Amino acid sequence: MKNLLYLLPLLFCMCTSSDDTTNQSTFSTAIAPSKTTVTIDEPFTVTVTSNETMKWMAVTKDGSDPVDFSDLNFGTSKELYFNFDTVGTKTIKIKVKNEKEEETTKTVLVTVTRGNAIKITGLQVKSFYKMNTAWDPEYAATDSNRLADVSFGLVKQQQSNPFSSDYFNNNSWCRSTVKENQGDLTWDLSSLNLFINPNASLRFGLADIDGQLGQDLLNGPPDYKTISFSSYLAAKPGTITYSFPEINLEFIVSVQWP
Repeated sequence: MKNLLYLLPLLFCMCTSSDDTTNQSTFSTAIAPSKTTVTIDEPFTVTVTSNETMKWMAVTKDGSDPVDFSDLNFGTSKELYFNFDTVGTKTIKIKVKNEKEEETTKTVLVTVTRGNAIKITGLQVKSFYKMNTAWDPEYAATDSNRLADVSFGLVKQQQSNPFSSDYFNNNSWCRSTVKENQGDLTWDLSSLNLFINPNASLRFGLADIDGQLGQDLLNGPPDYKTISFSSYLAAKPGTITYSFPEINLEFIVSVQWP
């Protein structure tokens, strides 16, 4: 009888261990980046594979914990798309859940170098549509407040959705401070690290900003002009002038070549 009592705890432990093994998740994922060293704006992919259907996936490019899941039923293999426009070591985190909501997290470190990217260091607006006229007509003709409060924006095509190979125009790439009453229409951008592949294009916009409201200073539509740097690859000038005489628009972009 004593021997039986001694055996009961042992049998209980063995049964518990067996149940834990049965309930343990076997869900696993693996990742394979196409490159781990890239240049500014260079596209690359990360392929995620799994031993089960990947129902949910969340991705971040700044090393933060992924929390915004996409429910796209990704199957057992999914190719993700990336590029970066600043230099340094980048941390991509990919979190995946299966149909039971069991999850895995994988991390990719990518080194981004400048390559042949140019750096935009400044911009000066020389003229624009209806310059020196009243954009704020509530003020008297002699009041400088009637003039435009000028701000420009640069829109760059970027790979902002890792689940698609399509490129999108990112309106927040660069938006300048506002120069009130036409002020000194020169901006120093050297601290913003605005790097771009010289073969890429940019959209340039210009507006009169009054609080949360803006008036187009390019006589649109469209409310932007497209510029590129590819014609200057050989000469590599420090400043490039863009002119659109049909709307009296002229501005100068200062650049730094690699």
